[in-house]
Amino acid sequence: MFRYIARDDPVAAKRLIDQIGQKIEQIARSGFTGVNRNWLSPGLRAIIHKNRCIYFVVRDDELHVLRVLHGREDASPEDFIESSH
Repeated sequence: MFRYIARDDPVAAKRLIDQIGQKIEQIARSGFTGVNRNWLSPGLRAIIHKNRCIYFVVRDDELHVLRVLHGREDASPEDFIESSH
């Protein structure tokens, strides 16, 4: 994602990455909220930020971000195989 955006605008790419990082920190502080996405993978949750969907799981009281996809991208269970380990 960063490299794709940075080709046209490196400053915008850095800003987006920073904003996503801040959103992930907010998710962790807020008690791991998000929308259930169990049909993609057990325990998977998601939250939208700036046309991006942040997919994560919580294991042992730790938030693990598995993927960040553009909102127009379709997610499938194959995208989250590692989340079941």
